[in-house]
Amino acid sequence: MVGPVSKQISLAEAAAAIPDGATIALGGLSMNSAPMAFVRELVRAGKRDLTVVAIVAGMCVDWLVAAGAVSRVVAGLVSFEGFGLAPHFRRGVESGRVTMEEYSEHLLICRLQAQARRLPFMPTVAGLGTDVPALHAASGALRVETDAATGQPYVACTPLAADVAVVHVHEADAAGNARVNPKLIWMDSEIVKAADRTVVTAERIVDTASFTAEPHRTTYPRFMVDGVCEAPRGAFPTSCFPDYGHHGEFFEEYLAACGAPADFTAFWERRIAGPETWEDFLAANGAATGEGAP
Repeated sequence: MVGPVSKQISLAEAAAAIPDGATIALGGLSMNSAPMAFVRELVRAGKRDLTVVAIVAGMCVDWLVAAGAVSRVVAGLVSFEGFGLAPHFRRGVESGRVTMEEYSEHLLICRLQAQARRLPFMPTVAGLGTDVPALHAASGALRVETDAATGQPYVACTPLAADVAVVHVHEADAAGNARVNPKLIWMDSEIVKAADRTVVTAERIVDTASFTAEPHRTTYPRFMVDGVCEAPRGAFPTSCFPDYGHHGEFFEEYLAACGAPADFTAFWERRIAGPETWEDFLAANGAATGEGAP
């Protein structure tokens, strides 16, 4: 019997398949489990005019804005949490170089759910009584409507399409089965179900037998995944619980470098975009030792 076709590709191949102008949905939750290895390859590939969908994000969006890769961000929040604001994202939006399309987390999830289910809209009462629906009145992304049966108002959240979703997991096999340990998938499942294609970056590639032995632990079965990339510590400098925590020292040094253009240019080339491989990047940032190490 012929086994499943391998979907394993390199990070560079996965990034090269993203055309300029595409809409990419990035997984993770703020400083947790962001697909940073993939984002770095997008930066190195010189992508432009991307729309980034990220329910709650931080460093991944800031890298892409710093690289000039993004024209539009669709999100609920972009920040470095206790470390402060995401500086390049903030400057990009303030200058008008980047358009920010803002939602609450739930409203954004409802738009993704409408897309996943191929519905004209997903109804919710979230957002009623706020200014958020008015922000999207012109585009029609959100509409306040009245239920004919009850006379009660609701917000109609229209579909939000994404060309590709990229999520980071603990384990995957070459066929595309993927697993998060423990089964905490944040809100990543919403973008995976809504996107036309999904790329998974994995801490480690394992044998398919480990999935067939415990099928109940599979987070994304192979029919939901189009490409698999091996990326040890692929969420760095964000966390991949319980394997490692976020790397606070990197966040602090990144923010310090953002204080002066020349300092950031040097930091960017030496610590982020310059290293040739993901392994070189990890070595340049002391990822094998120190804070955030397993």
